[in-house]
Amino acid sequence: MNRGPKKPKHRSPRTTKKHHAQENRAPRIIVDASELRSVCDQISSVHSFAFDTEFIMEDRFKPEIGLIQLATDDSVVLVDPYEVDDLSPVWNLVADPSIEVVVHAGIEDLSLCYTQGGVMPQNVFDCQVACGMITTDYPLSLARMTRSLIKVRLHKSQTLTDWRRRPLTPEQIRYGADDVIYLPSVRRAIQRRSEDLNRTEWIQEEMSKFSRPETYERSDHANVIRLKGAGSLDGLGLAVAKELIKVREKLASQYDRPVRSVIRDHLLVEIARHRWTKANDIKKLRGINVNASALRDIAAGVERACALPQKDWPPVAPVDDETDQEAALAMLLGAVLRAHCCQQNVSHQLVAAKAEMRKFVRARVRNEEPTDPLALETGWRHAFVGTILDDVISGKRQIQINGGDISVHL
Repeated sequence: MNRGPKKPKHRSPRTTKKHHAQENRAPRIIVDASELRSVCDQISSVHSFAFDTEFIMEDRFKPEIGLIQLATDDSVVLVDPYEVDDLSPVWNLVADPSIEVVVHAGIEDLSLCYTQGGVMPQNVFDCQVACGMITTDYPLSLARMTRSLIKVRLHKSQTLTDWRRRPLTPEQIRYGADDVIYLPSVRRAIQRRSEDLNRTEWIQEEMSKFSRPETYERSDHANVIRLKGAGSLDGLGLAVAKELIKVREKLASQYDRPVRSVIRDHLLVEIARHRWTKANDIKKLRGINVNASALRDIAAGVERACALPQKDWPPVAPVDDETDQEAALAMLLGAVLRAHCCQQNVSHQLVAAKAEMRKFVRARVRNEEPTDPLALETGWRHAFVGTILDDVISGKRQIQINGGDISVHL
């Protein structure tokens, strides 16, 4: 067991804060750049704030921000980006390492800071992620989280609303405020529980990923292997697919359309498989819906890739030759992982996915170095359960089932 002492020596004071809803404070709507700067200056003085955005990305190349929500214990503001052109005061808050940014499932909101604001988020506390390290519930919705941790019921009725519409309706304003208004209280509740379980350092380690570029960027190779059907491509086919991804991105930017609406993934893979270098051949493919100029760009991309020397082709993914024994062992270790997480109040989904378990087993059984670092070999995951799984594989620990409960013994 890795719970540590029941009570840490030093604890944060358990101050009681009123919820904004109880204070009946209406959100303040910011439509002026100077007013936004003033609000952000006030927030910076308290060194912690809740952050969220509402954005539209269904019909755009880049997400279009429809609203930005900020909250502290004393104020809630909604920033209208259609009225305030300069959002840099907000991005600078998110990127200030001396100010804690509290979010819920905030990866996409933080990504806007990185891609549109041009700065790296710092000092992030994601309540959804942290909650998965003190309970078995992950991913947990904001409504369930507030109900569970601070006994507040939210009524989320605007999930499909049009955030471009102006003026904002009272329901939209209430929904936008609710996304941040309770996060400071939720954050404190999680902090108290993490101290009880001696997991504050685990959470800090997990949150550090939000301040690394690789969290928001994918390598060209990663983009290729994520294509459905890319596993059937040879090295040259992967090189063509890699080039076509760049062409697709450029065309999507020109048309201001979502990337996959320009060329669907399966069509891109089909072009890469056949390596067509003539626009007329590509045009015959069922589902291609671009103009003649775009067809020429696609064909030119295929031609560029075909001219690459073999040494510049992406590596072909290894054949999935998992044996039945390895598959069975991965399932067994997965059961041990889930049982241990249940006993220790940690989400098994946050600790390791099925793909991670398969890679872990393969590395151990075949004594191979994995192509990518294994999460179970480092940090809090290794301390929590990685060593236990290693001991099970090596035979140092025995699995016992008693009354339906799984336990591991030396």
